[in-house]
Amino acid sequence: MSLERTEYYKGDLLSVRYVACRSAEKGTSDVETSDADTLVLPLRGAFIEHFSHGTQVLAEPNVALIFPAGRSCRVSHPISAEDDCLVVEFSVSCFQEVLEGVLHSSGVTSVGTHSLLSPSAMAVRNLIWRRLKQKMASPLEVEETGVALLSHALLGSRENRMPQRCNSLSRQVETAKVILLLHPEKNWSLHSLALALQCSPFHLTRMFREKVGVPLHRYLLHTRLARAVDLLLDTDKDLTTISLDLGFSSHSHFTASFRQLVGFAPSQLREIASTRIVEETRKILIAPLSKLN
Repeated sequence: MSLERTEYYKGDLLSVRYVACRSAEKGTSDVETSDADTLVLPLRGAFIEHFSHGTQVLAEPNVALIFPAGRSCRVSHPISAEDDCLVVEFSVSCFQEVLEGVLHSSGVTSVGTHSLLSPSAMAVRNLIWRRLKQKMASPLEVEETGVALLSHALLGSRENRMPQRCNSLSRQVETAKVILLLHPEKNWSLHSLALALQCSPFHLTRMFREKVGVPLHRYLLHTRLARAVDLLLDTDKDLTTISLDLGFSSHSHFTASFRQLVGFAPSQLREIASTRIVEETRKILIAPLSKLN
């Protein structure tokens, strides 16, 4: 597996680097161990993290992966041999302080391996990545955004443990996620998706919600919005083209869904990405995350 790593920020609290995986071989990789407390934010593509305790997670742009220092895993690729991630490594004190704050505020005693990101968090992730590339992000903006994303991921984290009898259904849930990732523009029905997976619609919808944490239609909407964020920031396509390409019925449907779940309009995303007004940008970046949980 060929990995390209580029560091974009290094400070006392955290560092941020971009990791591009190219030409991954079939099968699983060698064991990889995290040297630092790390938050992995997939930007494009998909891969599977196989953890040492026998569970696995499909990593894709809807998800954040949480790696405390010393956690080991293997990697495989179910779709293609390429993926891109933003990797945030935290100092020991910073990670522990955020973790303790989350545990105290939520009342839980432990956190899981991964978290389903909200559309707001996906927009924040891509915005800070874009601004880092353009060398527009200040240290305050980078560190505050990194801590906010970690807090959001920890609050929403869940273990991926399914009963042994549900292994086949668990695999069908993961396959459903891959199908929706590959074809977010299709007007899926529960019947057509279950037919493609050759499984019961009732069991598919029940197990998907139990395992992923949201119903199928919500996951599909998240997937469309994750792709929309990419297109808004990395292309010059107009909003009507983006909306229709992603399966929204109209420009207004896309804009309304985006505004409701992200917190601001699609056109604002492009404006925020290019503005140099740091204080206002910080407010727009961080504000949605404070309301997510």
